[in-house]
Amino acid sequence: MRRLVVCSLLMLLSVSVHCQTQNAICEIFTKTKEDGFQSLVLVGLAQNLPNSELGDTEPLIKEAVAMAVKCCSDAPSEDCNWDMADLFRSALCSSESLIMKNNLTHCCEKTGAERAECFVDHKSKIPQDLSLTVEVPAADQCGDFYKDTKAFIKRFLFTFSKHNPRMLPHVSMLISKDYREVLTKCCGDAEAQTCLDNKKSAFQHGVRKRVHDLNSICIVHKNYGEGVVKARKTIEYSQKVPQASFQEIVNMVDQVVATYPPCCSGNMAKCIKKRKELGDRICSDESLVSRTVGLAACCKENITQRGACVTKMKPDPKPDDLSEHYDLHADIGEICNNFTKDPYHTLRKLIYEVSARHPESSQQLILRYSQMAEQAFLQCCDKEDHPDCVKTSLADLDLHKNITNDNNEFKLLCAAETATGEDKFERRMFVYYTKLMPQASFDLLHRVSETVHGIVHDCCHNKPGHSDLHCIEEKLTNTLDVMCHNNDPSSINPRITHCCNQSYAMRRPCVLAMEPDTEFTPPELDPKNFSMGPELCNPQKKEAMVSMKKLLYGLVRHKITITEDQMKTITSNYDIMKDKCCAAEDKASCFKEQAPKLISESAELLKV
Repeated sequence: MRRLVVCSLLMLLSVSVHCQTQNAICEIFTKTKEDGFQSLVLVGLAQNLPNSELGDTEPLIKEAVAMAVKCCSDAPSEDCNWDMADLFRSALCSSESLIMKNNLTHCCEKTGAERAECFVDHKSKIPQDLSLTVEVPAADQCGDFYKDTKAFIKRFLFTFSKHNPRMLPHVSMLISKDYREVLTKCCGDAEAQTCLDNKKSAFQHGVRKRVHDLNSICIVHKNYGEGVVKARKTIEYSQKVPQASFQEIVNMVDQVVATYPPCCSGNMAKCIKKRKELGDRICSDESLVSRTVGLAACCKENITQRGACVTKMKPDPKPDDLSEHYDLHADIGEICNNFTKDPYHTLRKLIYEVSARHPESSQQLILRYSQMAEQAFLQCCDKEDHPDCVKTSLADLDLHKNITNDNNEFKLLCAAETATGEDKFERRMFVYYTKLMPQASFDLLHRVSETVHGIVHDCCHNKPGHSDLHCIEEKLTNTLDVMCHNNDPSSINPRITHCCNQSYAMRRPCVLAMEPDTEFTPPELDPKNFSMGPELCNPQKKEAMVSMKKLLYGLVRHKITITEDQMKTITSNYDIMKDKCCAAEDKASCFKEQAPKLISESAELLKV
């Protein structure tokens, strides 16, 4: 039992392999405090024990705390110096009930590296569930929440972690914190049920957003390799810490990217170990941290909060001696000389110089700039007249102009969302993507339009008055990455396949350039495919939105060239029908009569 105490930290804590020199258990316990330590242990256990209950872990968590306290005493036990990973797996494998309940027999029969790999594989096969759809009346939830808030949140954290075994522990803890805030607000409201119903969608959107952001970097790493990920991170940190030297940025980026293979593969033990070591190394660099604002603030955070803090960190003010724009032509002689020796390092330096001066730019725009510069260097740097050659090749490359143009484009998108309203804007996004890929399933198009609308809404309202190019383009690109990764593009259409095969920086412009797929063979309209009934009268908007989208899905696929005016007429008629039937005494009969009329009238309209 005592061994399991420390072993449970394996999944959670980024400790040194041997505690002998620094007693890492005490270090973690001290920095996270007792509640945070308990949460870390709970997440690590839950992620490996999908068939166990919270009660199975509670004795182990108590032992973990007791041991941590002893490790912080004047006479720490020998266990404080054990190898954490081996201790964790050995402890789990010493419990016959845990082995049998969670199908770990085959892993426990192995030893050393094979056992470690088996545990990682075990977690990879546990289904992920982000739905959080357990329906419990507000009165019951609030009663349990107020009766014992800590126990309530512990149950939530355990259940969520059990169903999301590859989630970084600090993310699971942040999600449980968000849920606690929702309950604190709603359970003090006279209309607690209505409050929870309204907050539920936003909370689930926040959960999906956190997971989506984590998945996207892993997808980029897998599909495009370490080079693209390092380029992205070079841009991010150069923008956020413009006072850092190129070498300081390179060191920081290389250490960060080294955490991705274990984190993306689900090896949480190695992942968290590397993340903590990373934070310790960066935050101990006083010469860098002392010159920063955002990074210095993040280094003061709890070790479980540092990563999230850096992700949200705003760019520091640019140094006074940093020129407004980077003139690559002024340094072209040195650039070409370095490029012929080490192209990768030279381009990385170019990315650093540009990014530090343009925190307002998206990563993708700077990557497109560097790709065009690379082509010019390949074409010109071996020539005697390389300065003139590069200048000619890049004559049309104006980064400042491109930033302005893209910002204006996204401002129009923000203005459209404000002018049309959230629901109508999401409908428009659904119609737009259905026209581009009518072969896609309704579920895929629903998810994409919902995600895109969420991105536009969040980014446009993040900084009222103007769009956030940095926010919108990166999140839209990440959405496309996830879509291309999770679906077979060839099952949709050749143009989507083409865009999914584009470079990371070119995916969004590729999709943006697509036209409606007029070669698609439209299916016949079948009224049986449309479900419209009293459920649309639910005060929550979700059911009505899904119903409307299903109607549009059938109509747009029936006529890809549907016009804006036709769509407005159909959606207006839909709203009229919904209002009429929801006000009727016999709602079911009203929908049964009016829904087929709406479909037939819409089909007739599309013949025009």
